[in-house]
Amino acid sequence: MTTTMTTTATSTSTEIVTTTDNTEMKAAFINSYGSDVELTIGSLAKPQIKPDQVLIKVAAAGVNPVDFHVRNGMMADSGCHPLPLVLGWDAAGTISACGSEVSHLHPGDEVFVFAPIDQQGCQAEYLAVDANLVVARPDSLSLQHSAAVPLAATTAYQGLMRDAQLQAGQTVLILGGSGGVGGFAVQIAKAMGARVIATTSERNMAYVKSLGADDVINYQQQAFDEVVAGVDAVFITTSGDNAPERAVAITKPGGRVISTLDDMDDAIAHAAGVLFKRMWVEPDASDLKQIRNMIDQHQIRVTLDSVFPLAQANDAIKRSESARAVGKIIITLA
Repeated sequence: MTTTMTTTATSTSTEIVTTTDNTEMKAAFINSYGSDVELTIGSLAKPQIKPDQVLIKVAAAGVNPVDFHVRNGMMADSGCHPLPLVLGWDAAGTISACGSEVSHLHPGDEVFVFAPIDQQGCQAEYLAVDANLVVARPDSLSLQHSAAVPLAATTAYQGLMRDAQLQAGQTVLILGGSGGVGGFAVQIAKAMGARVIATTSERNMAYVKSLGADDVINYQQQAFDEVVAGVDAVFITTSGDNAPERAVAITKPGGRVISTLDDMDDAIAHAAGVLFKRMWVEPDASDLKQIRNMIDQHQIRVTLDSVFPLAQANDAIKRSESARAVGKIIITLA
């Protein structure tokens, strides 16, 4: 099941026109780090694959907050990203070539992938990626909608299943239920049999309810820690307002608070008998297969906030930075 909320067609980006041949590709990339750095839309060398990799001709790439955090310099000192750097780490497309050691995938297969964040990204015509991370796209989704899934849905799945260890019958509070990760989290938690409470703004309350949330809190009118208490887990997809510390206070002893963005002093959680974790999502094909199955079983629907062509990649990043997206932002390349 797919849903498109809005489509953005206007642009403030400027495309750099270049000549490409079969050794080059169009891409959106940065040449330096900084919050005011604009993506360059131009040509880079087409990546070469290793024996255990595949080359994907990208149809669409997802846009996630990690994109602008990396652009701002979050991993600048890690040494893992040579410049120029292509942003974006989830995509869907068609396999163009397979390495000599790859036997389970073939040219022409339509796939989606969560690519490693410490490598070159997906907002380009081609992506070279380890074959063991690549999964056949959902039967019920187009390639465009499939691109909206991997990173955000895997974050939600790992946050709830691996880190929160959520069980059927438990109650989970999800902060930020209308965003990319939060929207998937509401649906995954509900499919797992949990009671789901979620926060969102006034304008998105009906949307979050439609995703399966049992109760929805308008954070503009009520603080979550004034109306919720004794939950088994809290999954935080927002940032700021001392959310982790406040979440610990309304979680049962023995419960878990998982944050996708903000950290906190572990001593605060320990004193309350609560486990706190600032999670880091990891590419995992087995998780992505589970998510694909949930999509094809109509337990998860995919909502697109907006769709941008590659030439408008800067506008896509700005939309992500605005924190007003409802569902996922994608960039199309085909």
